[in-house]
Amino acid sequence: METMPEVVVATIPEQVVIDQQERQQTTENKALASRAAALVISNDDQYREAGEFGKEIKRRQKMVSELFAPIKQAANKAHKAACDREKEMLLPLNQAETAIKRAMGAYAMEQERKRREAEEAARRRAEEEARRLLEEAQKQEEQGNKEASAMALEEAVVMAETPVVAAAPAPAAKGVTQKKAWDIVVENPQAVPVEVMGVVIRPVDEAAIKKLVSASKGAIRIPGIKVIEKMQTILRT
Repeated sequence: METMPEVVVATIPEQVVIDQQERQQTTENKALASRAAALVISNDDQYREAGEFGKEIKRRQKMVSELFAPIKQAANKAHKAACDREKEMLLPLNQAETAIKRAMGAYAMEQERKRREAEEAARRRAEEEARRLLEEAQKQEEQGNKEASAMALEEAVVMAETPVVAAAPAPAAKGVTQKKAWDIVVENPQAVPVEVMGVVIRPVDEAAIKKLVSASKGAIRIPGIKVIEKMQTILRT
């Protein structure tokens, strides 16, 4: 029995076919562009021929779009898949960053609270000391001790004019920045005014209200709105 010769069928990769089509269409399209650039219409027949030529151009444009459609679709799928994988990998890291920022912000806020308390306590002590020195100056004046009275009065003035310095600086770490920020809570929407400082905020516009609060560094007071001060932690590599 005679053996039939084996037939080998060569397969051409899809990308090779697309590349060949792209080169062929590019060459043909450039020729069409040159032909269109030299086009002159001087009668009705040439006008109709130009119309048919225009249809051919539109058909060619569609061919180009169809050629690249699967490539673009594949690229979009690949891009989406890459984004999904990136998002999945970043999720625990983003959660970790949020947790770290929350903890650092809470610590910074606590240190700020302590600093303010220490500053207020120091201010009260300075006021009390200035008041005591004034009383001493008056007492010395009444007793005829003018020099001692003048010295006590001078000390009282210096004490009153000396600015109170916070007891402890804000916490610091390399690559970390803390800055004050503010959140808002709408406690009573009906009490919120229609307009504040020329800005319409009602119906309640939380974004606009936050801008007003931030611009005033938390000092503004808006009926129906509770302002919450916080520390925003910024991390840099």
